[in-house]
Amino acid sequence: MVEIEGLPLQTAISYIEHPVKILDEKERVTRNKVVKFYKVQWQNHSEDEATWEQESYILEHYPHLLPEVSM
Repeated sequence: MVEIEGLPLQTAISYIEHPVKILDEKERVTRNKVVKFYKVQWQNHSEDEATWEQESYILEHYPHLLPEVSM
C-alpha cells in the first residue's frame, strides 16, 4: 500500500492544483492574432511536468503570477 502525505483530498477523491511559478513564455502567431503562452509549474509536480497555458487563462485565474505591467 502506498501512502500519500500532504495532499488534502476532497470527497470525490480529488485535489486542486495550484501554480507555483512561471518558467517560460512564448508567443504563437496565427494569421489574425498573436497569442501569448506561459509555461507553468504546478504544485506537487516537477518542472518537467510543467504545462503551457494561455495568458488569458492565467490572467483570469492566477493574475498574481504575472508581473504587473505599467501602462
